[in-house]
Amino acid sequence: MLIGRGKQLIEPRKNFTIRLSEEERRQAEHDARASNMKASDYVRYLIAHAGKADASFAYDRRDLIRQISGLCNNYNQMTKTANGCGYVFDSTMKDANHLMEQIKEKMKELADKWR
Repeated sequence: MLIGRGKQLIEPRKNFTIRLSEEERRQAEHDARASNMKASDYVRYLIAHAGKADASFAYDRRDLIRQISGLCNNYNQMTKTANGCGYVFDSTMKDANHLMEQIKEKMKELADKWR
């Protein structure tokens, strides 16, 4: 399609409106200025070069945090029971150690997802 001065072969642009908080808008404008670009050029560059956003990330992270919380709750219950009785069975200690290993694994998984 021929548009613009001198009827150049340029693809017509369409408007695309997004809602930003005041802080997000200031950050985008600051980053654009730091890159010596207009805000619209900067946003187009980000869209073209930034890749795809992982929409499942927040849900995965929330699920991992819920699992860790549940494991920690179980561990605390075992500790409270052991403190109340004044003694601990070997099986309880093995279960507690197993829970701690699960907590460590989930924490590592969570840390890897946040990177």
